[in-house]
Amino acid sequence: MASVSYISTSKLVSLLSSADPQKKLNMRVLSVTRLSLETDTFQPVSLIDLAEEKIIVAEGAVEMPAAAPKASRKSGNYQLVVFGEKFDAYSLKELLGTGLRALEKHKPGTLEKLSKIKTTTKRIVAHDPAALFDSEGLSEKFSMQLMNGWWYGTNNSAQETDAWLKRACDCAGVKWGKDFSTNL
Repeated sequence: MASVSYISTSKLVSLLSSADPQKKLNMRVLSVTRLSLETDTFQPVSLIDLAEEKIIVAEGAVEMPAAAPKASRKSGNYQLVVFGEKFDAYSLKELLGTGLRALEKHKPGTLEKLSKIKTTTKRIVAHDPAALFDSEGLSEKFSMQLMNGWWYGTNNSAQETDAWLKRACDCAGVKWGKDFSTNL
């Protein structure tokens, strides 16, 4: 019996944007329920499962772009500039995830340092999503995989997003406003 998968266009766009925030990957149809996002050399980075509406790390992939377990509403037009490279984001969640991945790529170990910083009730990155929040159950609703081995909190205001990115720049030894900036 044939399998048919339906997905709303907004959900598909959200998954593609989250899986490829830098808009540099190519997409290949693997089956009626799976898409593969790949580099120019056909190296799979992640898979999109249309039936489950989720992003899966491709076997052998070094890094996974942000996953989008639920469709997100477009909430704004945000920009991030990292060492002269401009990134566009449609949400604060995407802006934060893109910024954190860019800093970790520039200076490995940044996320480890950032994971040690905790406000009164939460931290922004952790190896285990349960370690992000003091209150139980919040990690199930407000966490997302940032990359292999890392999760981040997604329920942040513009002010919190800005503050976390500034802290991340401090951890990376990057000059805020010069090497790294946002339009927040």
